[in-house]
Amino acid sequence: MPRSTMTSKGQTTVPQELREALDLEPGDKLTWEIDGGRVTVKTDRPGLYRWRGSVRGGPDDAARAVVEARKRRGRF
Repeated sequence: MPRSTMTSKGQTTVPQELREALDLEPGDKLTWEIDGGRVTVKTDRPGLYRWRGSVRGGPDDAARAVVEARKRRGRF
């Protein structure tokens, strides 16, 4: 089971194993929930967020892609 140590300032590092399992990146928000003597940590992002980047082929600028598609079809 992964472990970490709290500093004198109350800070700790999320172990690498957990960062990888939750696909955490710098700047990600975490929610800490206390239930009796247990603490649960959850990510503050939608469940489908982990799939980002898995669908390829979409335009970077959707508005520009719509304008170009309308031009190709003869609709402005």
